[in-house]
Amino acid sequence: MQIILDKNTHLTHDALGNIHITRPSITGRVASHMIKNPQYDLFDIARWLYRRILRMDNSLVQVEFPNMSESDREFLMTGITPQEWNDIFKEERV
Repeated sequence: MQIILDKNTHLTHDALGNIHITRPSITGRVASHMIKNPQYDLFDIARWLYRRILRMDNSLVQVEFPNMSESDREFLMTGITPQEWNDIFKEERV
């Protein structure tokens, strides 16, 4: 199943239940990320993203998806992948 929220925001799930999300990033490009073994339904994530796109909801991703990993929540909020995050802040890591 594929859910298309706008021309750059697409969600799908694979046979293992992993959720694949493609969405615009705050950096201006379109990024893709996979949420492995999600505890949340594809429709719940799509609904939250859709409400954010329409600016209908300011609910915090931490409240909506408290058991989701930080990197998965970061991608939902900003479109920044874990690899991009590491590249941006690589000099700050010890």
